[in-house]
Amino acid sequence: MYLMVLDGEYPKDIRVRKEAESIAESGREITVLTRWSKNQARKEVINNVNIIRCGPHYSFNIKGINDILSSVFFIDFLFWFSIKKILKINNVRVIHLHDLPLIKTIQTLIKKKDVKLILDMHENYPEMLDEYKLSKKGWLKRNKDALFFNSFRWKKYEGRHIKKCDHIIAVVDEMKEKIIREYNIDSQNISVVSNYEKKSFSHKEEKDDFTFDQTFSILYVGGISPIRGLETVILAIKKINKHFPVRFVIVGGGNNQYIQTLKNLVSENELDDCVHFIGYRPFNKINYYIKRASINIIPHIKSAHTDNTIPHKLFQIFLMKSPVLVSSCNPLNRIVKSNNAGYVFKAESPTSLKEMIVHINKNKEEKTMFANNGYDLAYHKLNWELEAKKLINTYDRYHG
Repeated sequence: MYLMVLDGEYPKDIRVRKEAESIAESGREITVLTRWSKNQARKEVINNVNIIRCGPHYSFNIKGINDILSSVFFIDFLFWFSIKKILKINNVRVIHLHDLPLIKTIQTLIKKKDVKLILDMHENYPEMLDEYKLSKKGWLKRNKDALFFNSFRWKKYEGRHIKKCDHIIAVVDEMKEKIIREYNIDSQNISVVSNYEKKSFSHKEEKDDFTFDQTFSILYVGGISPIRGLETVILAIKKINKHFPVRFVIVGGGNNQYIQTLKNLVSENELDDCVHFIGYRPFNKINYYIKRASINIIPHIKSAHTDNTIPHKLFQIFLMKSPVLVSSCNPLNRIVKSNNAGYVFKAESPTSLKEMIVHINKNKEEKTMFANNGYDLAYHKLNWELEAKKLINTYDRYHG
């Protein structure tokens, strides 16, 4: 039996779902242990993946209490009891852990067992905590995060435990290089399995009620938070409007307080007619937007976190044969520039963004060529069908 452990929701997490289903397709028995919430089955099977959901309903209050206890002891007791039970009644060969927080919980339980631990680092976790500080919070949460979720504390925790893993999976080459540089881990024990998309992604499209007209439209799809760089786009819109009319369409959700901050910025710059907050849309309607936008944008701020991760959205845009403009975060810059698959602007610079949009609007043939290049790149090289083989090869190293 192969056990995946996810401190999140399944099948909502795109990366975990793709990995689990690929492992099941390889003929292995795979179980995903995740948190339980109301209206979810405790146990079910989805696409040959066994799912077990543990603990009480993960309400806001329970999450807060569990966060503090887990941060004090670096042990998540809700997961600890569930994993212990699974290990007792099953012959678990490999535990595939998604992200850093549960690593000590698992290492404590398998210390004297012949169980291999694969750590799948979706995020650059300690540095990501620094970026959470950018979000507005109440007094209690702000002080809780400062005390228990500061990056220095979690960086030390990462350093103590990451070397004890049998194998590490990173999402981009930059993250692999960072791990080797900081912890002197043998490169043979680190694989890169990126956030590429299945080739069939482009076949899914369901119409939505938002209408795109002939106005040049910039589209952002994804979570809304300070690290996404949406302020940069809003401030650039005012500059672009001096050249030609433009609309900025934002599809996705996030912290309501922060979204209101963005709306206030829009109003302060008299851009209410130009910026459209669509809100959350079901996954099967996302392609409707990606396909119809004049340009899709990934405007992330540049940081130690975003310089070592890569969003699924880039490869989804490629597969839709749609044009893309990205900020100068290292992985985005490398993939887009080296393959002539889109455009890059200087992160956090409204002026650089404005200049690039003006250029794109004047060079429609080039834009189409870059979009075609992105599609060819994703369809023939950077797709999940090929990337999944690397994951399976990693599993082959540990008990087959």
